[in-house]
Amino acid sequence: MSMTEEKKQGSYFLLSTETKEKIKVTANENHTSQANAIALMVDAYFENREEEYVLFKQTISDLLDEKLDFVKEKMNRIQVASNVIDRDTKIILEFMNHYYLVNKFKNLITTEEFKTKGMEQAEELVKKRIHKQRKKKLDYERQKDLKQQSQSESQE
Repeated sequence: MSMTEEKKQGSYFLLSTETKEKIKVTANENHTSQANAIALMVDAYFENREEEYVLFKQTISDLLDEKLDFVKEKMNRIQVASNVIDRDTKIILEFMNHYYLVNKFKNLITTEEFKTKGMEQAEELVKKRIHKQRKKKLDYERQKDLKQQSQSESQE
């Protein structure tokens, strides 16, 4: 239904002089009555509100996609590392099984029962490597954060 076909009801509103002037200007610009000008303004308000909602929703969606891409990249790296570790572990198990069979061992002495000097050295070496790698990663992340902060400050 168009505005002329709708059944209209009278209403009485107390408006400021400034608001009344805006209604008159809108009516003159659109070559219509002040009542139709008010209806146009209300319709425009609700259209803009919907557009703002859609824009807000799109902005949120874009931000989430951007962050999700970052998380996906990190998860992919973790998956690749996990696959390499899994493969290497399976290879080592195959070697150990072969060694165990060739030497016809009957029992397995675990590190809980006896830990050799070589095993202690290997554990210490691995611990140092992990610590060194962690330190390098923290240093890299700190440098990255500092670089981002300085870029943010220079843009302001």
